[in-house]
Amino acid sequence: MGRLLFAAVAVLVFVVDRVTKMLVTANVQVGTEQQVLPFVWITNTHNAGAAFGVSQEGSLLAVFLIGSIVVAGGLVYYVARTPVSAAAGALLGLIMGGTLGNGYERLVNHTVTDFIAVHFWPVFNVADSAISVGVVLLLLGYLVRSRRAA
Repeated sequence: MGRLLFAAVAVLVFVVDRVTKMLVTANVQVGTEQQVLPFVWITNTHNAGAAFGVSQEGSLLAVFLIGSIVVAGGLVYYVARTPVSAAAGALLGLIMGGTLGNGYERLVNHTVTDFIAVHFWPVFNVADSAISVGVVLLLLGYLVRSRRAA
């Protein structure tokens, strides 16, 4: 079940990420923003660096692209060789889908479209969110399990 969830969640995140980035690119002019919730705006920015606008000048594009390939390969290798629970499979799928979403855009466009703005945090996208949520929940799960074992 864990491997199936890994693949399903990864595909779902990748598709949602691609669709939302295409919608933003088609409907929101670069550099503008539209408020959609009291504290959330949709904007259209292009980031040649890492998640949340880190290293935006793009000088490290190849490093981030290679990093995406290594992470994706590592996740596939790990899930293929290790029995994973449904929860772990889903969380690893979040990371995989986000990695593939941003990696694909770096490969094709040499930038990543970021569009969710909350004005107290750097602009981000669905892929960034999926990676962050997956990593944080995996770490929290690890901490809970290690405390129970102690």
